[in-house]
Formats: sequence, structure tokens, C-alpha cells
Amino acid sequence: MINAANDWANIWLNAHIGLSLLSFSIVCFIVFGAAFFRGLTGFGYAILAVPLVSLVAPPVTAVVMAILMQLVIGPFGIRPAVKVINIPMVAKIAALSCLFTPAGLWMLDIVSTDIARLVITTIAIGSFLAFMMKRPPQLNEAPLHILLVGSMSGLLNGFAAMPGPPVILHFVRKGVPPIVARGSMITIFFAAATMATVIAFWRGMIDGEVLILSALACPLMIGGNHLGAKFFGSVSEPIWRGFVILLLGVAAGFALFKLF
Repeated sequence: MINAANDWANIWLNAHIGLSLLSFSIVCFIVFGAAFFRGLTGFGYAILAVPLVSLVAPPVTAVVMAILMQLVIGPFGIRPAVKVINIPMVAKIAALSCLFTPAGLWMLDIVSTDIARLVITTIAIGSFLAFMMKRPPQLNEAPLHILLVGSMSGLLNGFAAMPGPPVILHFVRKGVPPIVARGSMITIFFAAATMATVIAFWRGMIDGEVLILSALACPLMIGGNHLGAKFFGSVSEPIWRGFVILLLGVAAGFALFKLF
């Protein structure tokens, strides 16, 4: 009976999402774990999910799925965020990220699978190394710096559904309270996911398989995020920053493992 159920599940999943039952189970585990860290830190879903899901699915599927999932989870945390963030700065970065997202999606659409995996791996490893570098405790609000943060976020958002690295480096500092950093990142990433979804749909990159896969994994995304958010207020600032470093390090480690 169990074998028959497994066979039926494998046939159905292969027919509708192009994955086996084992691969789908791995994707679900990745989604829940990445969503938990997103709820706790305000970022991290794509940085973890895209490299790991790419182990069992094509990079384009991993990226488009991450875009859709971040669109769904994006509104969670927006309302309290607007009360504490620097709205003009966040709005500028979000607008720039949206503006440059189409270019990133265009690059993803034209490169080979191997090159896409290599670039995604490089992003994950580079994010960890860059975060470990010493930075001033206060935010850099210079127009050129804001332009760089927003434009790079948009390019990475389109190519790898990872708008996070430049935004994380900008906001996660000793002089910025975690509640402000987290709220700023949640707001920017929701705007970026909205734009990426529109452009991906327009370019025909969202098909039935990725829609079904995203719908099946969506409850785990919401549950993981909700659980992570519950822990956010209960951890101290140093511990929260430690989770940020851990998250980037794990993503870089798995990305490097996949490369070899």
C-alpha cells in the first residue's frame, strides 16, 4: 500500500512539477528552513533557497519559485516596518531595485544552466565574505552609494531572486537597530519581488510547473516565516547579528559544495 502510494506520488509529481517525490520533499524542507530564517532576520529566503533548490531543480525554476514565494510572504511584516524605517531612503533603494530587475531577468534568460549555477554560487560566497569585512557602524546615505545598492539589488533580484546581498551590507550594521534593518529589508524585498514577478510573467518564465510547485510549498513558507518571526523579538542584538553571519555562511558553504 505504501509503495503504491509512493509510486502514485512520484508519477503525479513528475507529471505536474517535473520532480520526484524525494526531490519535492527536499524542496519542501529547504523552503521551510529558509522561510524560518527570513522570519527571524528579515532576509535570507532566496540566499538559502535558490542555491539549495538548484541542487534538485533547474536554476530558472529555483529562481522563479523564489520570486513567487517572496511575493507571497512579502506583505508579512510590512505594516510594523513602515513605523520604524527611513521611508525616503528605503523608497529610493526599492525603486532602483525594481528599475534594474528586468536587466537581471534578461541575463538569466540568455545564459546557460551551468553559468547560471556558477554565478549564483559566486553570489552566495561573495555575500558571506563581504559581510565579514569591517564596515562603519552608521549608514552611508550618499546618493552614489544608494544608487549602487539599489542597482545591484535589482540585477541580483532578476538574475538569482537574491536582492539581499547589497541591501544586507547596507543595513546590517552595529549602528542600526535590528528592528530598523529587518523592516527596511522586508519592505525592499517585497517591492523587488513584485517587480520580478511582473517581468518574469511578461517574459513567459512562469509556467504551470513552477506555479504548482510554489502552491504546494506555500503553506510551509508561511509556517516557517511565522515561526521565525516569533523568535525575532526574543533574541538580543549580538545574537541576531550572529544569525545573519550564520545564514550567509551556510548559504556560501552549500553553494561551494554544489560547485565541486
